Amino acid sequence: MGLRLSASWLASARKLKKDLAAASSAKERARIIDENGKLWRELKADLAAVSHGKCWYCETRDHRSDNAVDHYRPKSSVKGVPAHPGYWWLAFDYENFRFACTFCNSWRNGPDGTAGGKSDYFPILAGSERANGPDDILSEEIPLLIDPCCATDVALLWFDETGQVSANPHGVDFDSAADEKVTTSAKYYHLDHVPLVEARRAVYAEILKLCDDADKAQKWWNRSQQSSARDRYREAMGDLARSLKRNREHSAVALCAIRSYRATSDAARLAFECLNR
Repeated sequence: MGLRLSASWLASARKLKKDLAAASSAKERARIIDENGKLWRELKADLAAVSHGKCWYCETRDHRSDNAVDHYRPKSSVKGVPAHPGYWWLAFDYENFRFACTFCNSWRNGPDGTAGGKSDYFPILAGSERANGPDDILSEEIPLLIDPCCATDVALLWFDETGQVSANPHGVDFDSAADEKVTTSAKYYHLDHVPLVEARRAVYAEILKLCDDADKAQKWWNRSQQSSARDRYREAMGDLARSLKRNREHSAVALCAIRSYRATSDAARLAFECLNR
C-alpha cells in the first residue's frame, strides 16, 4: 500500500487483535470493534494520499460525497451470509483497509434509478471456501469484488467511450471468473451511477480529442516545419501524458481510451508505448 505506520499505531493494532482473539463472545468482540473505530479512521488521510485523494474503487475525488476507510472484508457481518460472524479478526488489519467514497462504500439508491454500494456485502465465487475465523486460509476464498490492491483484479476492468464498465476482453485469458467479478463489482461499487458514468465518458472523449489534435499537428509539422505546429503537437502529447498519471481522476479510463485508439492513431500508440510509465 505504501503506508508508513507509526510504531504506536502498530502496537495499538496488535493489542486490539489480541483482545479480539481473547474475547469470550461475539458481543464482546463487537464492543471492542465499535469502541476503537478511531484506529482505522486515523489512517484516512494516509490512505487517501496513496491514491492522490481518489476513491480506490471508482477513482473519483469530490463529487461522490464523503469518503471513509472501508474494510474490504466486512468486519462485523456479511450480508447474505447470516451465519457468518464477519471478518472480525481483520478489523484492525491495515491491509484490509481501503479508501472509499460514500457511493462505493454504502448502499445508496440514486435519483437516476441506479442502486448500489458495498455496505457489508462480500460475495465470493461459488465453490471457493469462505473463511469464517482467523485459523482459516483467506487465499481459499475467491472474492467477486475486485480488489484495488490487486493488480490482476484491476486489469479486469475495461471502460468504453460511453463511460460504461465491462470486463477486459483479454481478462478471461488470465481469470476465468472475469465477467462475474466485473459484473458483481459494478453492482456493489455502484459503478453505473449516472454522474460517474458521465465523468468517465467525458474523460474518454477528451482523450480521443487530444489524440486527434496531436495527429493533425504532427502531420502539419511534417509538411510545414512550422514551430507553431511542433508546439501544438508537444502540448497535446504532454496533455496525454498527464492524463495517464495516477494523480488524475479516471486515469484508468484514459488508459483504456488510448489503448482502444492506438491502432488508428500514432499519438495514441506513442502515448501507450512510451508515456504510460
